[in-house]
Amino acid sequence: MYNKILFIKTNILLIICISILMILHSCVDLSKDKDYTNYLSYFGDSLTSHFPLNTDDFDKYSYSIDTVAYSNTEDFSLTLIGTKKLIKEEKLKYKHKKIYAIEDNCIVIVNDFINKSSLLMDLNNGIHKSKLSPNCKESPIVIPNFWSNTLSKGQSKLNQDFKYIIIDLKHGETVYSSKINPYKSYMPSVVKHGYSKGIAFNEKEEIIIYWLVIW
Repeated sequence: MYNKILFIKTNILLIICISILMILHSCVDLSKDKDYTNYLSYFGDSLTSHFPLNTDDFDKYSYSIDTVAYSNTEDFSLTLIGTKKLIKEEKLKYKHKKIYAIEDNCIVIVNDFINKSSLLMDLNNGIHKSKLSPNCKESPIVIPNFWSNTLSKGQSKLNQDFKYIIIDLKHGETVYSSKINPYKSYMPSVVKHGYSKGIAFNEKEEIIIYWLVIW
């Protein structure tokens, strides 16, 4: 019996160590990385067509990628600072799209329970689900959980001054990545799996974030 208990404890410790290593390697600031175009290629043109093709024109930027499907997601984002002109151009480009605020009833944050202090929470007990307001009377709008962004704070892990433009969104039962487990989801059933691509911007601080998230 003692050996069995010791074996179980050893396996649990090993899983925790592996999880920590995966998180450290997957959720990193890649601002000095030169492989930005490779990441665009990884996700494909149809999912990253709204991203800038290169970062040569920007003085302050960072980008991050998670491709180990931690919490059954994949995501890619580019953060640009000092972008007053760019924000104006993007708002004009997508003027036919609605601009959302985090307070909107139909906003759903991908795995909204994840934050920097909860990375090793037990996600197998089935109690963790992203929230969808009962006051939502339209199709839910899904945005990323920006918990790993250096600007993160507040409910969406970005502050209240950020607004959101959804460029493309598909959700339901279909799985859009081979890394996603189709039998597992931490999202409301109506948006069980899917992808969202769009732009978050903060005109006050002149920040724009291009994102893609798959869940």
